[in-house]
Amino acid sequence: MSVVKQIIRNTFTGWLAVGIRGALALIIVPFLLSRLGKEGFGLVGLLGVIVSMAVVADLGLRSALGRELAEQVARNDRQAFSELASTALVLYLCIACLLGFIGWMLAPWAVEALKVSESLQEDAITMIRIYGTLSILFSFITPVFSAALSSYHRFDVINSVQMISGIISSIALLIIIPVVENPLYGWVGVMLTSEAIVLVLTVVFFRRFCEGAKINIHFLNGKRLIPLFHLGGYLYVIQLAQTLTNTANSIVLSSFMGPVGVALYQPASKISAMFNPIVMTLTEQLYPLTTKFHATENKEKLQKTFCLGAKYTLLLGSLVSACIFIFAEPVARLWLFDSLGEDYLIVAQVMQAFVIVDLMTYASGTQWPILLGMKKLRFLAILLILTAILNIAVSIYFVGFTTVGVVGVLYGTIISKLIRIVLLSIYVVRLVEIRMLSYLQQSIIGPVWCLLLSGITGTILIQNFSCNSWIELLFMVTITSLTWIGSCWFIGLDVTERQHILMAVKRIYLGKFS
Repeated sequence: MSVVKQIIRNTFTGWLAVGIRGALALIIVPFLLSRLGKEGFGLVGLLGVIVSMAVVADLGLRSALGRELAEQVARNDRQAFSELASTALVLYLCIACLLGFIGWMLAPWAVEALKVSESLQEDAITMIRIYGTLSILFSFITPVFSAALSSYHRFDVINSVQMISGIISSIALLIIIPVVENPLYGWVGVMLTSEAIVLVLTVVFFRRFCEGAKINIHFLNGKRLIPLFHLGGYLYVIQLAQTLTNTANSIVLSSFMGPVGVALYQPASKISAMFNPIVMTLTEQLYPLTTKFHATENKEKLQKTFCLGAKYTLLLGSLVSACIFIFAEPVARLWLFDSLGEDYLIVAQVMQAFVIVDLMTYASGTQWPILLGMKKLRFLAILLILTAILNIAVSIYFVGFTTVGVVGVLYGTIISKLIRIVLLSIYVVRLVEIRMLSYLQQSIIGPVWCLLLSGITGTILIQNFSCNSWIELLFMVTITSLTWIGSCWFIGLDVTERQHILMAVKRIYLGKFS
């Protein structure tokens, strides 16, 4: 299968997986809120934060592994691939065991720091010790095999595994939590089982699709870790900064408001997490290609990947951003009013703030795969650390010392993200040797017009028609989407791109009816 066809296949399987998980989240979130309560729901959200913070202690090696394995695939060196993957797995096992032990010992302190109420403290300590320890172990083992699959460009397989585990875990939650004595322990059991299923399936597919690659104790070679540590140093700083940015919000909220504040933040966070992978599916697949183009010194294809990847990502993101921002209030009301009452309005505000954050992520487009493929990470690492510190400071100020409330935790994220996107755009444009004006014309201006036209359409609809049911909401989203499709066709895409789409549709039509 050609690379282009594989990317298209990966993209559609990614959309399908995220779509199914998103549909299930619409059911699971209000279900968990009603069964666990606001504080219990906030507590399970904090467990994920704790695991994320522990995983960042991997020194950036997990992120570096995918890039280094992709380089070995590009060089067709199966021996080096197997040695690197096998040695990395042993190293990760050692790190995971150490972190799990530390988490077990520090569980009581973490519960106190996060202001968990006395009635839930004993359960919280047990959950951190059991779920935290085992989840950290899974979080270090599974990425070795998923990195191997991604280096072979089998993102479709990874997407399928995530889709299967999401369906199984959601169904299991709906069945098990109502019948167990302690719903929190029921959640822990289901989620750990789901992570174990992901590991088993990933190992099975690794053996099937990674031809010539093996993970075995006989392939251990400590020297293979040298480039991993070299690249991992920068990636560790980047990963640390990203984890601080992503997890600090929940910790700041819990520190000032307790788990209830996290419970009002989490639904909006899940909406963001639902759509972000859909928009970023293309971008996340590009680092094997940018690595290849850099290794073969193909500057023209590197430039084309940078511009077109940014354009298509922002085009798709413009529809998602317009719809969520305009329709945040009716979505939150229809989804969570029965569980949260008038607090659904807080969720709607947080959803809109997340749109601004995510839109800037989409606009950054292919900056990350370009920098990773070219191993130009120093500037990014420094910038991320500085803006992460700024993010935390601003978030603490707005949540702890103003009356803004939960949504204030994202103000720091918005400010730091804006600084990053401006400075990184200037840096990457110079790195790939194209003019800034050319980049803006090719990648940014068209999608921005599509965003504005879609947003105007949605605003007209929401101000002139009632939206008191999912059917009415779906009608408004459909009209807004049609506006987006028209604007994409006539403004977002150029003549050559429209011709390619028409030719592709024609080939599909002729192939179906021939």
